[in-house]
Amino acid sequence: MEPRSALRPTGRRVFVFRMNKMQHERGGPRGAAREPAQPPSFGMFLLRLWLWAVPVVMIVAAVIFGTIAVVDGRWGLFVVMLFIGCIAVSLLVFHWWVLYRFGRPPRSE
Repeated sequence: MEPRSALRPTGRRVFVFRMNKMQHERGGPRGAAREPAQPPSFGMFLLRLWLWAVPVVMIVAAVIFGTIAVVDGRWGLFVVMLFIGCIAVSLLVFHWWVLYRFGRPPRSE
């Protein structure tokens, strides 16, 4: 009995996957018409508002309470507000990335 030889990758699977993806992007294998894009809903508007407003409000609150902490000489509270401000900035950047990456409407060709 002969030992089995290992399968060698031919790259055809990747080619077939890319062809299927290209056909899907064009609207199907026969160029079928796509459904028209729907206008943005009120729920999507609220989601976008929430994603932008929360980090901005956090930054504003951190600046206000940090200023009050410095005036009163409470340096521990100032450090906490500085930390919250940094978290708010990172959250703003993350939300911007999410909206940029996933929030764009599909391209029409």
